[in-house]
Amino acid sequence: MNDAEFIEISEFIYTLADISKKLTLEGFYSNLHPEIKIDGSPVTQFDINAEKIICNLISTKFPSHNILAEEVSSKQLGSDYTWIVDPIDGTRSYIIGRPLWGTLIGLAYKGKPLIGLVDFPALNERWLGYKSNCYYNKSKFIFKRKLVNEISEATVGSTDPNFFSIEGKRKFENLIEKTKSNIWSGDCHNYCLIITGGLDLVVEEGLSAYDILPLVPILESQDIIVTDWNSDKLILKEDTQYKYSTVVSRHNNIYHSAITLLK
Repeated sequence: MNDAEFIEISEFIYTLADISKKLTLEGFYSNLHPEIKIDGSPVTQFDINAEKIICNLISTKFPSHNILAEEVSSKQLGSDYTWIVDPIDGTRSYIIGRPLWGTLIGLAYKGKPLIGLVDFPALNERWLGYKSNCYYNKSKFIFKRKLVNEISEATVGSTDPNFFSIEGKRKFENLIEKTKSNIWSGDCHNYCLIITGGLDLVVEEGLSAYDILPLVPILESQDIIVTDWNSDKLILKEDTQYKYSTVVSRHNNIYHSAITLLK
């Protein structure tokens, strides 16, 4: 992707986020009646409607591209390019009025996350990343906080203990015993706290592609380490039901200590 293509695609992604923001905010703080999906997770009509509109716009502009979406809009056309879409990541937060839910939109090329956006409509916070470019509300982001160095000084975040497997939960509990503290909840917002320095480590298990892959280019644009528990880079798998684990940190020492404790 050259600079002109980056500008075109990033502006298109911003437009998609603007549309999703307007649609999803209409349902926030309203009297929602979510449906419960087969996997036990909730979904609202605002999520489904926003996804349909976003994916229709993608198909109009890039008719040959694949789309992977959480609800009903996925399509596989054999392209090297795949859009990854989740208008409401953190539906449980959305339903109860907690503002930490986000809109995730990403583009992968041959499985590798290429460009990604996360928007927090209720917070007016928006991040976009591509290569070494990291933008916060369309301005270049520069990290200024002091890093901690040791796992014993680290604050670790994860969304939900129920997302961990039995063995994964055992390993995670072993990890947090070595850290300063841990917090629950947060969904995709936790990863942005790694960017700003509020969290030192995020560790998760049981994620779907649309939960994490749009975040990868944003994190890597800040030289943040993003892998699974086996130290492998996160890429889009052919198996759309594949579940991802994550270990994410700015600091090499904290990252490697976490990997060792999770093995």
